[in-house]
Amino acid sequence: MALYLVSRTDDAWWDEYRSVLIRAKDEAAALAMATDPKANNGDGPYGFEGFKPDGSNLSVERLDGRGKATVILTDFKAG
Repeated sequence: MALYLVSRTDDAWWDEYRSVLIRAKDEAAALAMATDPKANNGDGPYGFEGFKPDGSNLSVERLDGRGKATVILTDFKAG
């Protein structure tokens, strides 16, 4: 298993997801999980609000310990 950062390639609106961090066996499995209607407790027409069911507005990046220093994930409660 590896960690995959699934991110939007288009602009997100209010109350939409920009990215999710997923543990999966490969890139295809991560994309399938991100677009699964049962993901996120079914809180949207598909897995995560703003993620197109066909994955056409998403990119998938496998994460590892190499690369430049950067923030990977933040968690902010809106409202």
